[in-house]
Amino acid sequence: MTDDEDGGRPDRWRQALGPLGAVWVAAAAVAGAPGHDPRRLGLAPDVTAGVALALAWVAVGLLVPLLATGVSAVWLGRWPMGAGPLTGWRSRRWLRAHELAERLAEERAPVEDQARARRRRAAIALAPPRRPTWMGDRWAAVEQRVGAAYGLDLVTVWPRLWLVLPEPERAEVRAAKAGWERSTRLAAWAVPFAALGLAWWPLLGIAVVLALAGWARGRSAVAYRADLLEAAFDLHAAALPDRLTGLDPDAGRRLTANLRKGV
Repeated sequence: MTDDEDGGRPDRWRQALGPLGAVWVAAAAVAGAPGHDPRRLGLAPDVTAGVALALAWVAVGLLVPLLATGVSAVWLGRWPMGAGPLTGWRSRRWLRAHELAERLAEERAPVEDQARARRRRAAIALAPPRRPTWMGDRWAAVEQRVGAAYGLDLVTVWPRLWLVLPEPERAEVRAAKAGWERSTRLAAWAVPFAALGLAWWPLLGIAVVLALAGWARGRSAVAYRADLLEAAFDLHAAALPDRLTGLDPDAGRRLTANLRKGV
């Protein structure tokens, strides 16, 4: 699945050198003090110490964006190996919940029971699971749901749709992507803090808090971003085939074939 326009890599690097970077450098100084006791920190104000801390700050600022990319891959279930068993387990859970929801609908069960069953199914995934993680399936569900509703291939159509979106909607999509990236960076900071925790154990607690906070924000961010992309198709996809008033699956498949230009 494709992403929206991206820019601002220097901004992400500058953000990595922000408050958390300063805290990490201070923690590194404390962890490196004799006995790991902050009261015994006695760094001399010489050039060597200043250069060492500055280099550490820049190094961690370069490292965190790389770690954030890895965090994103893990959260979205883009694993090089080991994803099969967990994906299968999620699929079986979803299928059981789906069968229950379908059975209750066929039996005309009370509305509350049907709604509860649908919520239970949606809590696992909005579409049949394809990834080993909830976040990965939430993101992948956009492509599945858009394809099922309109017959559109999201990867093919999204770049064209992006060009016709009004600027307010484009700004909202960019902001949602930025929110996702902030959550991955927050979680990524857990790694350098955990590394310092090997020298000064209280920092391990900070690492755990950062990882959990980033994960919680990531779940919210990916859900919001996925909702926005799906809404963009709901509201504007009909503009692609000559501003038609609507798209049915057959028209969507014809549009996709035309956009692929025989490829």
